[in-house]
Amino acid sequence: MIADYPGISFKRTPHGIGVLRLHYSADPEKGGGEKLWVPEENMHLSPWAFEQWKGMTNKNMFRQEFEIDAEATLGALLYEMDEQATLEESFAIPETWTRRMSLDPHPGIPHAFLWVATDPWGDRWYYRELWPSKVGFRYEGGRLLGKSGLCPSDDNRIQIKEYVECMKWLESDENPQNVINDKPFTEDIFQRVIDYAARAFGKGTNDDPEQENFQQRYEKWMVEMAVSRPYFDDAKKDHDSGFAMVNAGLKPREVMGNDGKFRKRSSIHIFKDRCPELVHQVKNVRLQTLSATQALRQDPTGQPVAVRNHQADNLRYLEMANPVYIKPQIPAPAYEPAYAGTSY
Repeated sequence: MIADYPGISFKRTPHGIGVLRLHYSADPEKGGGEKLWVPEENMHLSPWAFEQWKGMTNKNMFRQEFEIDAEATLGALLYEMDEQATLEESFAIPETWTRRMSLDPHPGIPHAFLWVATDPWGDRWYYRELWPSKVGFRYEGGRLLGKSGLCPSDDNRIQIKEYVECMKWLESDENPQNVINDKPFTEDIFQRVIDYAARAFGKGTNDDPEQENFQQRYEKWMVEMAVSRPYFDDAKKDHDSGFAMVNAGLKPREVMGNDGKFRKRSSIHIFKDRCPELVHQVKNVRLQTLSATQALRQDPTGQPVAVRNHQADNLRYLEMANPVYIKPQIPAPAYEPAYAGTSY
């Protein structure tokens, strides 16, 4: 099998075309030797590859030519994620952590949902996503990872009522993920945010009868199905501030573990087994670049490439929603006063 040879892989495109990928590591003279860690690339390189990397002024060209990253020259990576510091194995999120959800709807492709829980120390744990696209996922080394590719023109079309039904189940005590000490619970969502472009979707043209927009439809069904907190706040969409806040959350810190050793940890944590699409997008979303002709006519946009970045948008919306920890309120005991007109 081709997969048994290091540096050689085979995949088939959605159109049935077979692609053989030949990496330099397939050549023992180029891929052999003790690997060197290169922080700027967030990867280990062979001695031969490291010399090639040092000799290239444009490091994006190295990724394109040597790491076979076709998107490398589209622009710089938008987010600076250290996988060791950010990606985590999933666990049962405590019921008392403060939960929020973001929704990024679109008229032509599946809607994107992302959930985060803030712990008492202020760290954010991105623990669940929903994006039922045909692009799908792939397994590698027993792990579920985001799969490269564009959204097809005939991508899944799902009714808003069905999204709400799924959302209600995911947050309910019927979901096996919502169990602490063998006790199931229903999630209490403190805040929901939405891309307010949803209010422009679904209304039809000027000649059509007045229709409910996407946000109104969501809130109608959420009330109908008794979903926790059945309304949305508008997402803050300042791109530059959002990018800066996400990167600040991704920045590694030295944190002491229970064993007394220091490890790199960011204040943003992502469950890599439950949020493969978010991981894929954070690792791949890039800034737009201008062609030589465009550069003569306009300034750089500073915007991300608008291709499959919906969960990354949700991440930005949630980080800008001031996702602080809210201590649960303990209800006062219902004591009966000993005498009328007195209290405890």
